[in-house]
Amino acid sequence: MKISLPILSVVLSLCSIPIARADNATRASKIFTAELAQKILGVPVQAGGSGMADTEIGQTWVSRVSYHAKTGAASAPEISLLIRHAPAAADAKTIFESSKATFHGEDVSGLGDAAYRTKNPAQLDILKGANWLIISAGTFKNPDTAIQEKAAREILAKMPN
Repeated sequence: MKISLPILSVVLSLCSIPIARADNATRASKIFTAELAQKILGVPVQAGGSGMADTEIGQTWVSRVSYHAKTGAASAPEISLLIRHAPAAADAKTIFESSKATFHGEDVSGLGDAAYRTKNPAQLDILKGANWLIISAGTFKNPDTAIQEKAAREILAKMPN
């Protein structure tokens, strides 16, 4: 039976077991720190989400981190990074381009090897080597594309090759 790469990627992510790191930090949180999120949002932040560990299968891994403003308001801005690392740049590019077609992504120039933005979900997707970065910023009703791009430049500068 032949399975397409995007379908295999979904199946693998559903079947994977989160791997706890000894220091409880995700790869994404080591690149996109609370200090950097605070610098980008311009307000004090706290970690958001469930603190989920990285998910790993062989050389493929997924890591995430999110932060939200400490205002306590339901409309407080949030910012998040999800990294999907593939065994090879060609694998990452295939999945990245498939997602772009599925979600009708609009090209964004000047970021990584390639980048696109989607409206639903409102996010900025960037390909850099074997890494596919997904950045969200703002609120659910009001995504902030300027902050997405500011975060992208800062994060790309810290990404290992």
